[in-house]
Amino acid sequence: MSLRDQPASERSFATLVLLALAAAMALGLTFVATRELAPAPAAAVAGPPRHSRLLAVLDGVMAVNTNPAQVEVFRTWVEGGATREGWPPVESIVANNCSRCHDRGGQFPRLASYEDLRPIALEETPEGLMGLLRARPLHLFGFPAILLLSTLLYLRRTAWSGRKALMAATAAAVVFDLAQWLLRQGAPTALWAAWAAVGLLGLVMLAQVAVVLAELWRPRKG
Repeated sequence: MSLRDQPASERSFATLVLLALAAAMALGLTFVATRELAPAPAAAVAGPPRHSRLLAVLDGVMAVNTNPAQVEVFRTWVEGGATREGWPPVESIVANNCSRCHDRGGQFPRLASYEDLRPIALEETPEGLMGLLRARPLHLFGFPAILLLSTLLYLRRTAWSGRKALMAATAAAVVFDLAQWLLRQGAPTALWAAWAAVGLLGLVMLAQVAVVLAELWRPRKG
């Protein structure tokens, strides 16, 4: 059964699901744009953050790579303003525990110098849902899953003649985003590709929403 032939109640439910998917995409793209592509400069921070991104990572996913004493060294450095004068004790831990994976050409973010670590130390980690989001799963799983659901559930069932072209464009946007992420490893290089990926993902999601909503609610001719 095509989308237009469904009862009003089912079309209303489909509208809610589609808008929820669009909202999830918008939230993810906003996170990527503000945290991965355009993070707040460390100089704009008035003082030590209440929830340092660096300390949040050390207490979370990287806890297995540091011991409590080392975390306290980082904490003291952050609470002291992440100054260059306090960097030497931190530098030795970074060299032994972090640089072999996060040096130039390695995993994102690069953690090989004071200049690399200070912005992360002074970056405020958002609380709530935004604090739970992470860029890597968004790129690798979140964005593809959202667009796959909206395509399979709704776009392919429309009568619009250009739906196959939009489906192809959706697949191309997902592949482009995955490729640029894997090639950059989230590093702040080739930002034109990252911004292009964000724009393409947003455009194909908007196009899908417009096409499906038109199919659901456009009055029948005659």
